[in-house]
Amino acid sequence: MATEVNFFEDPPMTQRTFVQNFTSRLQFSLVIFSLLWLSVAFFWLYRAVTHAGQKIDFFVAIYLFLTILCSVVGFVLAFIDKRLAVRDRPHISEQTLHAFSLAGGWPGTCIGNWLFRHKTQKTSYQAMFWLIVMGHLSIISYGIYLTWWPANSEPSNISKPPSTSLPRITPQPLLPPVGAAG
Repeated sequence: MATEVNFFEDPPMTQRTFVQNFTSRLQFSLVIFSLLWLSVAFFWLYRAVTHAGQKIDFFVAIYLFLTILCSVVGFVLAFIDKRLAVRDRPHISEQTLHAFSLAGGWPGTCIGNWLFRHKTQKTSYQAMFWLIVMGHLSIISYGIYLTWWPANSEPSNISKPPSTSLPRITPQPLLPPVGAAG
C-alpha cells in the first residue's frame, strides 16, 4: 500500500528548533529574492529585445537568458527528482542539479526545492547550493555596481570650489630692479 505524500505540509512550529526556523525563513527570503530576480531578468531581457535603443551588454544578455532558461529547467528537474524520490526510483544526480544552478538556474532550482520540499534537509546538497547562490549574488552585485555607480564620483563631504567667470590671476615672478647689483 502506497502512502500519500503531501508536498506542502510543514511540521508544526512548536516542534521545530531555532536553527530550523532560521533556515526556513532564510530559504523563504531567498525564494522571494529568486522570484524578484527572475522578474527583473525577464523584464530587462524583454526590453532589450523589443525596444529600440535599449542596449545591454552582450555578456549581460547571455547571463540573463541563461538565468531564465536554466531556471525553468532547474524547476522542472526539482519536480521530477521529488517525484522519483517519492516513488523510490533512482534520483537525478546532484551534479546535474548543481550544474543547472551554476549555469544560472539557481532561482528556479531554489523555488522548486522550496515548493516541493525537496533536498531541504540534505546538508551536503544545501552547502554546495548556497555556495553557488553566493557566487551568483556576488556577480549580480558587481554588475549592479558597474552599471549604476557613477564612474567619476567623488565623496560628498568634499566641497567643490564654486565656478566663477572671473579671470584667474597668475602670480608673476619677482624680478630684481634693473641696474641693481646682486
